[in-house]
Amino acid sequence: MPSDRTIRFGAAAFSLVFAGVVLLGYLPGVNAPVHQHHPGMDPGEHLLLGTYKISLLDDVTHGLTALLLLVASLYSARASRLFLAVFGSYYAVDAAIYLITGVLQQSPLKSNVLLNLPHVIVSSAMLALAYRGRANVPRKSS
Repeated sequence: MPSDRTIRFGAAAFSLVFAGVVLLGYLPGVNAPVHQHHPGMDPGEHLLLGTYKISLLDDVTHGLTALLLLVASLYSARASRLFLAVFGSYYAVDAAIYLITGVLQQSPLKSNVLLNLPHVIVSSAMLALAYRGRANVPRKSS
C-alpha cells in the first residue's frame, strides 16, 4: 500500500498536471482558437496541441480538479485519497461516455481511442493510486 506521503505527493502531482493542462491551453504556440480554423465554433474554445477541443467548461473542470487536489494534498492523505478516487472516477466515466459516443457516431476507432486516451491514462493512474492496497486493509466493525 502506498504510504501517506506517497498519496499526498501523488495528489499534488496530479494537481500540477491539471493546472498545466489549463495553462497550456493559453499558450499561443501550443494551441489555436477553434473559431479561427473551424467557422461556427464557439469563440471560447481552443484546440490544445492542435488535437483536443477544449471549452471553457473543460478549463473550469480541469482547474477545479487542480485546486481541490492541491488542497487535499495539503490537508491529509485521507483527503488526497478521496479526491483521487472522486476525480479519477469522474474522468473514467467521461472517457467511457466519449468512447461509447465515438463508437455510436461511427468515428474511426483509432482516432476515437487516441482522442480519449489522456483521460483513460490519467483516470487509471488516479484510481490505482487511490485504491492500491485498499482491499487488504482491515475494516473497523460497528
